[in-house]
Amino acid sequence: MSLLSTLGVGTEDNKKVARQLNGPLDRIVSVLAIAMTVYHIYAAIFGIPEWLVHRPLHVVFALSIGFLTYKAGKRKDTSVGVAIDLLLALASVSVYVYILMNFKRFSYYQFMVTKLNAMDYFMIVLTFLLIFELTRRTTGWSIIIVGLVFMGYTLYAKYMPSVIRGASVSLKNYLSYMFCVSDGLFGSTVNISSTYVFLFIVFGVFLEKSGVGGYFIDFATQCTAGLRGGAAKASILASGLFGSISGSAVANVYATGTFTIPLMKKTGFKNEVAGATEAVASSGGAIMPPVMGSTAFLMADFLGVSYAAICKAALIPAILYYLSLWFMLDLEAVKMGMKRVPKSERPFFDGKAFIKKIYMVAPIVVIIVVVLSGKSVFRAAFLAIVTTIIVGLIHDRKSMSLRGLLNILDESGRQSVSIAIALTCASIVVGTINLTGVGLKLTSLIIRVAGSSMWLVLLLTMIITIILGMGLPTPAAYMLVAVFAPKALQQFGLPDITAHMFCFYYAAFSTITPPVAMAAYAGGNLAGAPATKTGFVACRLGMAAFIIPWVFSLSGALLMQGTPLQIIQATITALIGTYALASGAQGFFLEQRLPWFMRGIALACALCMIISGTLTDLIGVALLAVLIIYVKFLAKGKAIAA
Repeated sequence: MSLLSTLGVGTEDNKKVARQLNGPLDRIVSVLAIAMTVYHIYAAIFGIPEWLVHRPLHVVFALSIGFLTYKAGKRKDTSVGVAIDLLLALASVSVYVYILMNFKRFSYYQFMVTKLNAMDYFMIVLTFLLIFELTRRTTGWSIIIVGLVFMGYTLYAKYMPSVIRGASVSLKNYLSYMFCVSDGLFGSTVNISSTYVFLFIVFGVFLEKSGVGGYFIDFATQCTAGLRGGAAKASILASGLFGSISGSAVANVYATGTFTIPLMKKTGFKNEVAGATEAVASSGGAIMPPVMGSTAFLMADFLGVSYAAICKAALIPAILYYLSLWFMLDLEAVKMGMKRVPKSERPFFDGKAFIKKIYMVAPIVVIIVVVLSGKSVFRAAFLAIVTTIIVGLIHDRKSMSLRGLLNILDESGRQSVSIAIALTCASIVVGTINLTGVGLKLTSLIIRVAGSSMWLVLLLTMIITIILGMGLPTPAAYMLVAVFAPKALQQFGLPDITAHMFCFYYAAFSTITPPVAMAAYAGGNLAGAPATKTGFVACRLGMAAFIIPWVFSLSGALLMQGTPLQIIQATITALIGTYALASGAQGFFLEQRLPWFMRGIALACALCMIISGTLTDLIGVALLAVLIIYVKFLAKGKAIAA
């Protein structure tokens, strides 16, 4: 049985349409999934074939597996539905067969010069329809609507308002460009999906099956067992570690939340808080080095910089985010009257047993060392997978038996479907922008609306990114805006990496932003809490995610841009600021309840301390002193015991 049905890749609605596979159909999917994984590993070792061979094959694998894995709707599966989906899977395979049969002709295609025949156009239209249908089943309508809007612009650009008006492209020319040019449908987005993203999906499955993922969860649970609100803090550690690698906030919620959410509820956290905590912690994995849920590879490709440079810039903001969540939950526990667990009641922490298994962290160490040494991410992923196999053999030889390895290859192929097809659909938008140049027009439109206000440009970019990212995996959400939004920010002097990181953050945290908060809804489902209420609680707990991008846009020190002294100062003051932020949001400071006006002072202190600068830091220190004086002297005797 696939993890798609047990982990719920996609929204809750998509979880309901995952087909319960068994018998011959399950064996067909297994063969396809194993073949898909073996092919991609082979390509990683021996070299990637020409794009017209490699990229369409990646998409066709995802299509054929996806149609057999996902039903067309929520209704009970029928033999007719299975038969139709088998035909759709065969139609997907026929697309690739047709490409191979006409490989030479497509290879020499020249835009607006080479003429295609009627059968060519039929297969191109069929490819688009197949992609849209599977995207609808796995991700929903949002990215399809965006893709159709961009397609419509291409065909009717000359009728658009003057600010975005351009030359229209005929339907035939549009279809031929998207199918036959390397920057079209099978462009850079699909290329990254078929290389970095896929390999790290394989790596994540190896980690889970080898026992490394369980080791992380057990370690996090044991480390936080004696702390106030320890169950929630265990969720932070476990989900942050696992989420960095899994690449899917929703899948991470189901993977770690099945353990952490019941534990949080058992220790006294409200249902919506437990679900929101898991959602916020899981979503943060996308911004946490060393893997960052694979989206960092997209950014590195866009910027033409090393992957290590992206990880370096992302490190401090990620630490601040998770510390802010830690403080939020600690004060949530204070608010609820929770106490630290007495030493006599804590579960026995067998440190020697964990030290004996310290080799379990070897795969993560390999990734960090290889990436920092300047080697390719491809090499890092492959070596990490090999290391995980060795670790698995040491820990549990059965997990790495022939049957175990085949199961891992099978799961890897199945888990890749939703992200692969979402990125393929996003590639329609990227390809359209490459063809029409509308990205520059959208950039100009943002700048025109904002005028000379950098604050307004940041606000517009934030809103656009969150809206376009709703309901999408983080890589697809980032891709939709990366082709135009960062350019608007760069016009105001923001460095390239800062502009892209700004968009990346809001793409990542669209998963906890209502009204379409995928990760929060998944957490609410597991916790038995209302989806919308869980989403708003997640926004409160993760509010640092919505502030930090503004901060590093105004001062690059948090992205490690500047002198060592500037970076150290910005980091220390931001750390203090994150606690003040949690205090203002939760209404407690050093376990002392704050009245509304002191909460306002705490929030003001947070902003001053997080924003880097000598003047703001001095103001923040003064406000911090006011908070300390109030708690220690003016409100003495009203503290809640911890």
